[in-house]
Amino acid sequence: MPGIGVMACCALAAGWVAGERSRHVQARFEVAAPALVPSEPEPDAQDPAPQQGAVSMGGQNALSRAAPQHGLFSPNLVSPSDRDLTGFAEAIAFYKTGQLAQGDAAAATATDKTVKTALEWIALRNFPRETGFERLQAFMQAHPAWPALDWLKKRSEEALLGDRKSNALIKSYFSSVNPETPAGKLALARVLKDDGQADEAAVLARAVWRDADLNPWLEARLKADFGSYLQKADHKYRADRLLYKEQVGRALVAAAQAGPDVVALAKARAAAIKDAASDKLIASVPSALRSDPGFTFALIHKLRHSEKIKAAADLMLASPRDPLLLIDGDEWWIERRLLARKLLDQNDATTAYRLCAEHSAKSREMRIEAEFHAGWIALRFLNDPARAAEHFAALTKLAETPMSLARAAYWQGRAAEASSASDALVTANAFYEKAAIHAAAYYGQLARAKLGLTTLPIRTIADEAKGDEREDSVKVVAMLLGAGEKELAIPLIIEAARHLADETQVASLASIVAQQRDAHLSLTVGKITSQRGMAIDTLAFPNYGVPAFEPLQNSAGPSMIYSIARQESAFNTAAVSSAGAKGLMQMILSTAKRTAQRAGVAFDADRLLNDGAFNAQLAARHLGELMAEQRGSYILTFAAYNAGGKRVKQWIDAYGDPTKPGVDPIDWIERIPITETRNYVQRVMENLSVYRVRFGETGPVSADALLKAQAKL
Repeated sequence: MPGIGVMACCALAAGWVAGERSRHVQARFEVAAPALVPSEPEPDAQDPAPQQGAVSMGGQNALSRAAPQHGLFSPNLVSPSDRDLTGFAEAIAFYKTGQLAQGDAAAATATDKTVKTALEWIALRNFPRETGFERLQAFMQAHPAWPALDWLKKRSEEALLGDRKSNALIKSYFSSVNPETPAGKLALARVLKDDGQADEAAVLARAVWRDADLNPWLEARLKADFGSYLQKADHKYRADRLLYKEQVGRALVAAAQAGPDVVALAKARAAAIKDAASDKLIASVPSALRSDPGFTFALIHKLRHSEKIKAAADLMLASPRDPLLLIDGDEWWIERRLLARKLLDQNDATTAYRLCAEHSAKSREMRIEAEFHAGWIALRFLNDPARAAEHFAALTKLAETPMSLARAAYWQGRAAEASSASDALVTANAFYEKAAIHAAAYYGQLARAKLGLTTLPIRTIADEAKGDEREDSVKVVAMLLGAGEKELAIPLIIEAARHLADETQVASLASIVAQQRDAHLSLTVGKITSQRGMAIDTLAFPNYGVPAFEPLQNSAGPSMIYSIARQESAFNTAAVSSAGAKGLMQMILSTAKRTAQRAGVAFDADRLLNDGAFNAQLAARHLGELMAEQRGSYILTFAAYNAGGKRVKQWIDAYGDPTKPGVDPIDWIERIPITETRNYVQRVMENLSVYRVRFGETGPVSADALLKAQAKL
């Protein structure tokens, strides 16, 4: 059994803020994925405002915020003198080394309620299989408001199957709730099978095989217990679904169980994924499967890769839209988006609009993207504000996060403003006011500019729960952090940020987290609470996390550096991207080396990861160089930092120069053909507006003004 350190790190990596989409979607850019230059996937008022331009010089300033030593207790944490910690240290030591029984024995000597709760949570969190169903359930019953109830429910369902609990217990458990996990569904299917309800058991087992991502143990268990229920159609469906996810190896295994014809189709689709679908391979697909949506999808992909955009679009428009036939409507939407943007480049906005408007996206995220694209094209390319308004209204109904809500309301305002209605401006301003509520979001900031608002509020929650008013989970977090056990506290902190319902409890959690001066953790919690509509900008936009460094000549200032670090690594100095970008500012080795040479600084590649100050120093100089190359344009600089200067030049040639009159910089950013870079520029621009306020920098903070600015370092 691995120690808690490894397990907690894994949980942290899995739970923290991720990028836009899964790997296979990120890889399918409208143009080739960028060799990040550099880049990586997707919000504290107690700090005094630093002096303008302060960067290092060795003291406490904008880029110098030392983290406290663990075990130094602050007023909001819980010191040993506040509680009877009998059994705590001993139990933790055993749990950390994988010794559950010894840890439980030490925990049994604890007398303090919060200590006992903390130790039992740690045991369950790190040994869910060994602790078993009964302990999981007992903890849930004792703590009905625990923020990690969803996690506990999932582990309980897995225990029902893994521990082979009695049919009576399983039936009792699922008498009032439906199974949520593959393991829970298979546990219930086993009971139904044993009770002679084979048809009902088959429905459950087949659905799991078709739709679930199974680990090897669950897959083997399903085949052993329910293999006779699985039909060739189920294997084909699973193969199709896995191919849409670009899990080729697993898809071919499933296809082999569906027969040789399906294998031929799967091989053709697999080749298309790799842009290697030869005409011979396409022709090898049996005629009976030539009308299969998966085959059509492969043809569309092949046509697009061959730059036969109109033919690919025509085939897409003639394809079925029934979600049951498509299997993965989100992947079909992504293909539509790729084609639509290509068509815009060919000045065929009408067909591009149809591709977007007739989407069959399934997930909320992708439906939002589809409705936005349809509305944006209708408004900005077809000059049809009424039709655009319909799509933006649909987008509003889907939107939940501040980013999506702000975008929907902003573009509703733009559509209203472009209409011929007599009250167009009044209607538009009403929409802009809705967007402006979300002041840390890119489109919320643009809406504020539309309303003539030149300041940006730094939002927080006024009241926080203290002492005994705190919920048990918040007390446990405070105690663990007070004892210097941050690694053990992190999973609970993340769950609490996601699920605490009361704002005063969230504010208490935020206050406790802020005291750690851990920018990565602060940002993570701040982003989560912001997405839930509980904005704590002082946490989500920490003004600590970049180590002090001596700035090189012509380097970017604190607000730019923090804006980039927040997006690139989320202040994780050990971050390494798949493209090889390293450290706090995600510097590519060649870029970092070249920057150091030009600045006359000794270069050591190892320092990019083990010396955050060195990483930031080189990145600040590189940003300064990019600002000069891009004539002081923030949006061009940020695009170049992410995708490279050559691509930026290509986009200027294709879409115009956003620093010139007549080119709308908002549309220019939306035209960026790489999804990652498009999102990146918007996120860094919104960061910049907030950080200019956080650091008290002079000059514009309005997003609109920053888009058009030509700054000088």
